[in-house]
Formats: sequence, C-alpha cells, structure tokens
Amino acid sequence: MKGGKTSRKVLNELYARPLPLVLSSEAYNVTIPNVFPHNPISWIYLVWKIVQINTLNRVPQSQIPALTVQLEESIFKVADEADFITLWRCGFFGKGVLSRSEPTWKERSIKRFNTVQNDKQFSMEELTKKRRDERKKFKAERAKLQELELKQRKEELSSEDAASLEGLKILLSKMRMNPSIKNISTDDLKVETEESELADIIDLEYLQLQAIETFYLKFALNVINVYESHLLSTLQLFDRCCRLSQGEGPNNTFIIEYSVYHYFRSLGWCVRSGIKFGCDMLLYKRGPPFTHAEFAVMIIPGDEKLCRDWFDMAAIARVIGTVKKTLVLAFVEYPNRETYDQILLSEFEDEKEKFTQLLGKYRVTEILYRRWAPGRTRD
Repeated sequence: MKGGKTSRKVLNELYARPLPLVLSSEAYNVTIPNVFPHNPISWIYLVWKIVQINTLNRVPQSQIPALTVQLEESIFKVADEADFITLWRCGFFGKGVLSRSEPTWKERSIKRFNTVQNDKQFSMEELTKKRRDERKKFKAERAKLQELELKQRKEELSSEDAASLEGLKILLSKMRMNPSIKNISTDDLKVETEESELADIIDLEYLQLQAIETFYLKFALNVINVYESHLLSTLQLFDRCCRLSQGEGPNNTFIIEYSVYHYFRSLGWCVRSGIKFGCDMLLYKRGPPFTHAEFAVMIIPGDEKLCRDWFDMAAIARVIGTVKKTLVLAFVEYPNRETYDQILLSEFEDEKEKFTQLLGKYRVTEILYRRWAPGRTRD
C-alpha cells in the first residue's frame, strides 16, 4: 500500500496542471483570502491581494514562450522534446507516433541499449507487456488446477497429483493478489528520467496532434505557434483545419468535432481520441495514467446525411459496453450557411472574437445511451 500511495503522489506532482497554463497564484504563491462580512479589515486585505495579483505582478503565462507546432503533409507535429513533454503532462494532448500514447520511445530505446540500470521502472508499453505475461501465466496455472479438480471428481487423483493440487491452490491464491491479475496498478510506472541518461540517444519520435487539439491550444489557450511555410494566424489555421476535413461551411466535420471537444474540455474533462474503440472521443476524469476513460462519445451532427444509422450505433454500443464504458451521444446543432458566412466575413477588432461568435452558434446536447436488456429489467 505504501508503494501505491507513493506512486499516486508522484503522479499527482508530475501531472499537477490540467492545462499548459501557469496561474499567477501558482507562480507567485498568492491566494485570494477569505472575506468576513463583519470584518472591514478582511475586505481591505482582499482588495490589496487583487491589486497585487493584477497590477504588481506580471501575468506569468505572458512570459513563457509559445510552444512550436509544425504543419507538414497535413500532420500537426511537435518535434521539440521539451514542448511535447509539456503538452502531454499538462492536459494529455497528442500521441507519440512511436508509442501507444505517451511519447516514451526514447526511454524504451535507452533501456534496450542497457543505458539505464534500474529494472524497477517501466514505460507504459513495458508495463502492459508485463501484465499480459503475468495474466497468461495465471491462466495456464488455472487450467492445470481445473484439470486436477476434474480428476479429483472422477476419483482418478494420484497422491502425486493431490500434492500438486494443493500447491496450485496456494499459488493461484497468491497470484490473484497480484495487481496485474486483480486490477491495474501504476506502482511500477516510470515517471521520470535523468537528463544525463537521455543524452546519448537521438529522439526520433514526435508528438502528433489532432486538428481539434491544435486549434484548441491556439484559439482557446493561445499557448502554441503553428508554422507551415510561415507562422499561421488563427484564421489561417482554422482554414487549414477545415480543408483537412469533410464538408463545407457550417457542417464541416472539423468544426462540429471541435465544438464537442471544446464543450467537454470546458467542463473539465480530459478528451482523447476514441478511434481504437470505434467512437469519436474518450472522456477521462484526469487522464490515462490515473484511470481508464469512463465515457465514449459518438458525435451526431444535425444533418441526416452525416448521421450514423442504428446498425452502426448498436455495433459501437456493444463494443463500448464490452470495455465497461458508457456511450454518450453528442448531438450538434449548427447555424445555417448565411449566418456562418456573415460571421466569417465580418470584421472584428480581435480575431478571437470572430470564432467566439461563430462557435457560440453551435449547440451541443449530450444523451447517455444504454443497451436495454429485457432479462435484467423485468421488474
């Protein structure tokens, strides 16, 4: 238990920030004090703290250089190691192209070339392989036990088999207590690596961002700069993302998906791609290192031509139910073409206001989808 708590503590420190933003309270260790209505001094102290935060101290995020994203062959790439570590640890954005999700190719390569001697640290891929091997061994031993129990029921058990039967019962009892068999544990997860150990290997991996993630980081957070042959403005980035997707005008799949992505991100969910489960998005309470995704999202735009039929929905619901997630249907209503064009062609003092007005015309409504089992709901 102690090891588990320590691991959770380290993970909490490593992934402390849900977004790649530095708050003034975090940078300057300043917090808003409590106010007592009957105590005028508390009000004066509150005003002083607000003035201190907003005028005496500079906004810390404004002093941090923007992260660099490169658009190459319709792929949004983050090649700088420090940048993609920041994006992964602060919101779990993107995917390592040589890894399952977290970009750990360099760390795995270091171990493969025996440059790290600590065998107690594992990357996500190594941890998964370790669990699968342990589960495979458990199933093999369980099969032996079932075979001996069958002989026992047929009264064909020899004295040697009886001794093996008791030994297997004890062994399986111990193996069932293993977190890899019982549930998923993060005790052995590798969470940090010394820079001196990484210096000898060139990192060939980069972080690939989805178009909706890239636009969110640019439009909503303004923490990245996107380059193609030159630095792209928010409007140019929006245009590139739309061209990479299907549909024209307000029913473009990028805008519809982004409205859902922004919606769930604004509610505090960690949103990841759901392609491996046949859905559009996965929702995590905190992120992949902590828990599995609780919800799978399927986007249904307000256009019958783009809507999935019930056969597709039933198939996806069965897959989602098998992996113990709840399916969420996200219905998106979008504006007509006239309103869409009017907003895009209008002039605004702040370019961000244009997209604030545009995305405000998209409405997201979520509905939980559960498969009805008549045998379980007869009462």
